[in-house]
Amino acid sequence: MRFPFLLFLLLLIPSQTLAQTTPTDYIRGNVDAVVSILTSPEYKEEANKTAQLRQLENVVDTFFDAQELSKRALAQYWKTFNDAQKQEFQVLFLKLIKQVYLKKSVSYNNEVVVYHQELLKSDTLAEVHTSLTSPSLNIPINYFLIKRGDSWAVYDVSIENVSLSKNYRSQFQSILQNSSPDELIATLKEKTNE
Repeated sequence: MRFPFLLFLLLLIPSQTLAQTTPTDYIRGNVDAVVSILTSPEYKEEANKTAQLRQLENVVDTFFDAQELSKRALAQYWKTFNDAQKQEFQVLFLKLIKQVYLKKSVSYNNEVVVYHQELLKSDTLAEVHTSLTSPSLNIPINYFLIKRGDSWAVYDVSIENVSLSKNYRSQFQSILQNSSPDELIATLKEKTNE
């Protein structure tokens, strides 16, 4: 599966404002933020790429609903974690996602996000269907959002019909079948400290 770095950045960068009127507005605000960071003259020099990545890392956390993302990635095992373990897992899981995708070199080739459809599943659940396009690619990306209070946040992303939470769920379940929540947390600590 092709997975350009910009694609994942579009998944991660948070909204510039907390309250957006629609899920599509929330995603569009994030896309605009990504493009602004990627095209900023401040980061053209190779020496400034680390600062660019740090800026992206600093704003990732508010894009996802960390609790909902973690709950869906752990599935039935979520209930076996105590409150402290849930909190620690959420932090480590987001750190893992950032490390896996943000350590790749930043490249932007004028890809465009096309907004196809917004589906309101309920008052608090929505989907935004988009695609990342350029002359050489057309990648469908579906965002799954949850509303808490006045704010939308992403709890899953499907890229070319591959769900982020389901992909990690299979990995976590294979560990948790024979290990405790503390052992999974220790494994995530090892991976995020590499």
